[in-house]
Amino acid sequence: MSTRVLIVDDDAAIGQLISTILTAEGYQADTTTTHPEALSLMQQHDYGVIFSDIRLGQSHGGLDILKTATTLAPFCKVIMMTGYPDVTTAIKAVRNGAFDYLCKPFDSLQISSITRHAAENRRLQLEQERLRVNLAAINRSISDGIVMIDQTLRLLHANDAAYQCGYTPEQFGKTIDTIKTGCHGSCRMLLAETIRTGHPQELKRTECRNNGHQLRVVSIRATPITSLEGVNAGAVAVIRDETELDALKRQLQLRSSFHGIIGKAPVMQQLFSRIEALADVTSTVLIVGESGTGKELVAQALHEHGARKHKPFVKVNCAALPEGLLESELFGHVRGAFTGAIKDKVGRFQKAHGGTIFLDEIGDISPALQIRLLRVLQEREIERVGDSSPIKIDVRVIAATHRNLTEKVTSGEFRQDLYYRLNVVRLDVPPLRDRMEDLPLLLQHFLQLFSLKFNRTLSSFSEPALTALQSHTWPGNVRELEHLVEHACITSQSSVITSEALPAEFITASPPTSTSRPLPFSSPAGLNLEEALKRCANNRTEAAKLLGISRRTLYRRLEELGLS
Repeated sequence: MSTRVLIVDDDAAIGQLISTILTAEGYQADTTTTHPEALSLMQQHDYGVIFSDIRLGQSHGGLDILKTATTLAPFCKVIMMTGYPDVTTAIKAVRNGAFDYLCKPFDSLQISSITRHAAENRRLQLEQERLRVNLAAINRSISDGIVMIDQTLRLLHANDAAYQCGYTPEQFGKTIDTIKTGCHGSCRMLLAETIRTGHPQELKRTECRNNGHQLRVVSIRATPITSLEGVNAGAVAVIRDETELDALKRQLQLRSSFHGIIGKAPVMQQLFSRIEALADVTSTVLIVGESGTGKELVAQALHEHGARKHKPFVKVNCAALPEGLLESELFGHVRGAFTGAIKDKVGRFQKAHGGTIFLDEIGDISPALQIRLLRVLQEREIERVGDSSPIKIDVRVIAATHRNLTEKVTSGEFRQDLYYRLNVVRLDVPPLRDRMEDLPLLLQHFLQLFSLKFNRTLSSFSEPALTALQSHTWPGNVRELEHLVEHACITSQSSVITSEALPAEFITASPPTSTSRPLPFSSPAGLNLEEALKRCANNRTEAAKLLGISRRTLYRRLEELGLS
């Protein structure tokens, strides 16, 4: 769009003359002879250039036009005109922001030239302002701190993110060695070194404190700034906050041990992630896994990783107590409720109020107790034995079993409605044979544990012993491994545990060479691998179901036996 020009002169002929010259040059030109009309036009249009006579009647003059123009349109270029040149007036006009001062009479070349220069100056200023606004928007949106200095180490610029480090606009122009931000000044030292050497400098993962004195981990990179002439003109530092990334890296590095659970195998990493995701969920969790896999540790991790970690974690082994005693243990009883009830007793559910109760071996409770437990889960209240008054409870329930509850529901041994209440979220704990890559990690963990317990230095296993351990199928899982390592630590005569330190029955139990050898895991149907495949017409999915194992385990066993 062409620049719009306003001409204000009480001599209408002069205004018309300038308008004619500029219109011929391609400008849009408006003319007026009074200050009020000029003010009205300035409020209606965006003028790029204004010609105004210094003298406009008695009440207002050209300097009033200049003042109004610089207020309404800061980038408008005002050219003052006068037929009575006066140095004092000219100086005042320029000081107040006039672009130029033009004396009458003038010719068309003067008008064209001064208008062209004014319009170009305005265009450059507008472009510079757009760049400034865009740069400011970019600076605000960048999460990395940016600090810029000149060759004399004076602070030129810092963005919003750098303000979090303690920099302020009031520090601009000061040398960085005099600036205090409350930290060790790693970024300023790096900038000074960049100026000194003329080469980029980098500092990775260093600790600093922001202006709120919070400890952060940042990486800093400083780069020289080169002028158009190729001369070093300063340096700029980019400060990247990597606190969360560092915390995540530390977490991943420590992932081999998660709340006392040992394991780096992918199945264990998935289990850890599931525990994290479920830690603050109040829904009931059912933990399923073979005996010795660490179901209690998983339940403990669910509790300790969640919001209830400061509240009680109460454990109940449902298979270890007879039915009558279990009911009293869970719900409590009042005095006289049964023979031997000489005083009131608080049950485990009440003790776990606000926290978590872990019901281990839930598949072994009686049908009568299943009904009572179902009501607790539905109503969130209990009744003590011998008392009909309900007691409200706030307890998160975690249950565990090594049994196949689906089969027990089908056979009528376990209530289906209770199963659904317990199985809101299910966590499967993998057997040791499905994560054998964790065996060295577990061995080292137990070695350290028993070295401390027995006050001995036990460093490692010999190659033959390690081979024997790795070829074992571990039907007792991690618990079996723990007991075996404890036995070996007791009987070992040196810091390196040899095969002789392992239990005799463990070493002498050599696996059969026949392809029809029994499976190392229990089969509900009492079948070995070859028999199961024959019965299922070599359908491996059905054979895995019949044997009660996963397809992955079945394929692994096929490879070990050399069966295609």
